[in-house]
Amino acid sequence: MSNSNSGKIFNYTKNYFLNQNEVKKFLDYYFADKEIKNKIVLDAGCRVGDYSIGLINKGAKNVYGIDLSEECINVAKKRFPNNKNLEFRQRDIQNLKIFKDSTFDIVICVGTIFYLSPEGMKKALDEFARITKPQGIILVLFHKKKGFIGNTARYIANKLPLRFYISLINNFSFLLKPFVSAMIGRKINNEYLKYDILLSLKGIYFGIPINIPNKFKIKTLTCENCSEKTTTSYKIKIPKDKNIYLDN
Repeated sequence: MSNSNSGKIFNYTKNYFLNQNEVKKFLDYYFADKEIKNKIVLDAGCRVGDYSIGLINKGAKNVYGIDLSEECINVAKKRFPNNKNLEFRQRDIQNLKIFKDSTFDIVICVGTIFYLSPEGMKKALDEFARITKPQGIILVLFHKKKGFIGNTARYIANKLPLRFYISLINNFSFLLKPFVSAMIGRKINNEYLKYDILLSLKGIYFGIPINIPNKFKIKTLTCENCSEKTTTSYKIKIPKDKNIYLDN
């Protein structure tokens, strides 16, 4: 899927907001308070700023949120107009030349990188490593490979015209809720089903096409937005040479 199409798809999520209790649960699981306090953080794929404000509430000094969807970025700006520690920009995570080398203490990429091609994922991670300070941290989550049902659902979603698919989601997603909840092994609400599962099938990549060392892999939190059953988490501590792969 092209970047322009990805941005158009996620324009439809501009009125979908994560539960802040779930956001806090997520951030508290992956980061101790001392890891975030007074740090400069990039929220790569911030959408409408849910994790960005969660990071500020956890003590980050400054958080920069970027997303391909200009409409989502505009919503984020309107949600937090008076927070001087937050800045939102419309950008592609594959090209972060607006940021100098070693700008950030932490980069988080949640719910975003798996909409890129394997080559695009590599570009994005290269950029994350470049802009993160040595001994800084990248948190990135990938979708695990799926079986026949997941791959069939992805195939169908990508064959349907976007507006028709959106109409189907809005009118009939509730019928799938019990089945999807059982399949992914956790309770979900209907908004999450529509926007984080069904809509996300358009352009999603299942699997991890990059050789990241297993020492960086950590167990995924089970919450409303992810679980170990469906998602692989990496918390990467940046070495001095910035090489985060098994092979260059």
